[in-house]
Amino acid sequence: MYVGIDIGGTKTLVAKLSDKGKILDSRHFPSNHDYQAFLKDLDENLRQLELEGSLLCCAGVPGLLDREAGTVHALGNLPWHDKPIRDDISKLLGGAPVTIENDSRLAGLSEARLIMDKYNDILFMTVSTGIGGAFIQKGRIASALRDTEMGKIPLLHDGEYIQWEEFAGGRGVVKRFNQRADEITDPAVWRVIGENIAYGLGAVCSIIQPEVIILGGSVGAHADKFSGTILEFLSEHLHPVVRRPADILAAKRPDEAVIYGCYDLAKQVYNDG
Repeated sequence: MYVGIDIGGTKTLVAKLSDKGKILDSRHFPSNHDYQAFLKDLDENLRQLELEGSLLCCAGVPGLLDREAGTVHALGNLPWHDKPIRDDISKLLGGAPVTIENDSRLAGLSEARLIMDKYNDILFMTVSTGIGGAFIQKGRIASALRDTEMGKIPLLHDGEYIQWEEFAGGRGVVKRFNQRADEITDPAVWRVIGENIAYGLGAVCSIIQPEVIILGGSVGAHADKFSGTILEFLSEHLHPVVRRPADILAAKRPDEAVIYGCYDLAKQVYNDG
């Protein structure tokens, strides 16, 4: 049996999955900013899953990790520093093996494996409050890019250099238009959003040259409303020697992408799946 843990800045989702990767049960709870209180809440929710038998676990963490030590150095929206999160989770699971990975990388792994029969080099971008990314090659997280922070690319915007996610992510959308993504209906607004996302994608594509891009997150879920704008921008501004992505797709399982990625990575780590 597999256990997936998706730790978010606002809420945490825990799930148990079958050996075939089917979610059998899940629970979610607010992510307490106090680390010890969080562990207590996590323990209570894991117990509610009624886990039994041999367990393999993976946890998605939104921050900078030391994978070998099993610690999280820092997170974007939680004030935890240098916490031994891997071993602490293992203790809650009776000593079961646990692996940790950045949540954006796990979401990308999950979504990319759904289309790996067609593409080898896949860029996944989660455009939510901020922007995160993952590069997946042949169904595996590209190890050289495991710690990339694509949303932190400094770009010139309105006369000053700011991080890409500050004007292209969900926070920037609300600040500029006073609307969340799911409230926007004006095509002209979506074009501006698409252009802002395209600026950063142009830089990313020039470096890693993906065959296809998948967009997830609260803004990325509306990819059909601005993907044409992005493709138009990339076609016009990428240098001829840079490969253009064939398409821009919306994530197929946005709400559980990290959980499914936990299963995919745990299977690879422990079973070489």
